[in-house]
Amino acid sequence: MHPSWQNFLQQYGARFAAEGVAHFGNPAVELRAAENGTVIADLSQEGLIRVEGMDARAFLQGQLSTDVLSLTPLTSQLSSWNNPKGRVVTLLRLWEFDGAIYMALPRSLTPSVQKRLAMYVLRSKAKLADVSDNLVYFGIAGREAPRMLAVCDLPAPTETNSVVVMEGASLTRLHGEMPRFVLMGEPGKMQSIWDALKAEGAYPVGADAWALLRILAREPIVYPETSEHFVAQMLGLEELGAIDFKKGCYIGQEVIARAHYRGAVKRHLHRASCESGEIIPPGTPVHANGAGPPAGEVVDACQDSHGKTQMLIVIQDEFQTAPLNLPAGSALSLIE
Repeated sequence: MHPSWQNFLQQYGARFAAEGVAHFGNPAVELRAAENGTVIADLSQEGLIRVEGMDARAFLQGQLSTDVLSLTPLTSQLSSWNNPKGRVVTLLRLWEFDGAIYMALPRSLTPSVQKRLAMYVLRSKAKLADVSDNLVYFGIAGREAPRMLAVCDLPAPTETNSVVVMEGASLTRLHGEMPRFVLMGEPGKMQSIWDALKAEGAYPVGADAWALLRILAREPIVYPETSEHFVAQMLGLEELGAIDFKKGCYIGQEVIARAHYRGAVKRHLHRASCESGEIIPPGTPVHANGAGPPAGEVVDACQDSHGKTQMLIVIQDEFQTAPLNLPAGSALSLIE
C-alpha cells in the first residue's frame, strides 16, 4: 500500500489487516451499507502488475484466455492465466492505462504469478513489474454510485468492462446487476476522488464488505488455496466473457477448448448460503447427502449483515439437487 494512501485512510479510521483495510471500525454496519447503500472500498488486498514494452500485448496474448490484442484504453477484460492442464492459476482484470497494460489479481498470488509469468518472457521485449504499492486501487458500488460519480465529474461507464479514462486515473465497470466500479490512479488523484465520493454519501467499507458484493455478483476469485483447482469453465468464465475461443493458442487453451466443444465439464459454479454464519476458508470441501467423497469445494465465502454465510461453490452437476453440507455438518442452500 502506498504510504500516503495508508496515512490518508487512517484519517477515516481504517483498521488494517495484512494486505489491506479490514474495516473502518464497525464491520456490521459496513455489511449493511454494502447491501443497502453505496460504498467505497480500498482494494489494496489486490495486487497490480504492470506489463510494458513493444511486445507486451503479444506476450500476454500467448498467456491469457482473452483476446488481449483487442484491448483498448476504453475497455477492460476479466481474464485467466492457466497452467498447461487448463487449470486456473489466477483470475486477472486487465486494462490499458498510460501506455502500459495493468493486471489486478489477489495480492497473495501476485509475487508467484509475476515470477512464473516472467519465465515465459524469454526474448520478448516485455517487462513485468509489481506496482501494487505505487498506485491506488479502490472500488465504489451501489445504486447511487453512477450519480455520485457524475457529481464528481466522473461519467460512469454503462456497459460491463467499459472504461473511462481521466488525467491520472481510470474508472472501470465490473460485472453484476448492482453497479460496481473500480478506480486506479495516482495517490493524490485517488484521495481527491475518495473525498468527493464520501462527501456525496458513499460509506467507507473494508475487505469483507467488498467481498460480499463480489459474491452477490457471482464473480469468482482464485486464492492460493484454490489456485490450479478449476478448469476455467468450472468458474463460469465463459458466461463472464473471460474466455475467447477464436483468439488462437495460449497456455491451457487445448484443454479449455476441448471442454467447451465436447461439453466435458461436469462441475459448475453456484451461489449458496449457510445459516450458521461460520467462517469458511476457500477450498473447504462440500459434501452431498451428508457423507462420502467431496462433491465440490468452496471458492469464496463471506458473512452478510444477517449473520448468514454467502458463498460461491463449485460442485458436480449430478449433486445440484442433493442435500449439500460442509464438513461441520452445516447445510447449504443453492441460490439460483
